Amino acid sequence: MMALYYGLFLVPIFDRLLYDYLCATARLSSSILNWLGQGTSVSEVTIRSAHYALTIQRGCDALEPSWFFCSAILVFPSHWFRKLPGILVGTSVILVLNLVRIVSLYLIRLHSPGFFDIAHLELWPAAFIFAAILLWIGWIGWIRRNDPLRPNEAA
Repeated sequence: MMALYYGLFLVPIFDRLLYDYLCATARLSSSILNWLGQGTSVSEVTIRSAHYALTIQRGCDALEPSWFFCSAILVFPSHWFRKLPGILVGTSVILVLNLVRIVSLYLIRLHSPGFFDIAHLELWPAAFIFAAILLWIGWIGWIRRNDPLRPNEAA
């Protein structure tokens, strides 16, 4: 499944779709930052302010952890009608978490620039892996509680 992900992003149409998604992510992030009083504007994938510019690039999109999460659900033995809600909810959570990441990185760079690289390159990537795994485990728990075709296991 991950090989398919990397293969798709070599196809030019998916590259263009990714760029459009990054532009939308920049606009949403800038809106959140403006709501927080930061006075930002957007130019394509770049969020600008009087202080600096933050460019959202490939890899800053949360698509890889989303795909990883969806892959884990798809290969798990369960009915398709149980997989779809898990994919929709889990992917939505990961994409919202990405907006939180971008906003937090902007604020970290503004208020604590020495911490930016650690947060950007170490803490947030680990948080996404952790979030994808926790969401998958949570989905499995939901499946076990709500799948009428599986016998309930007594403790």
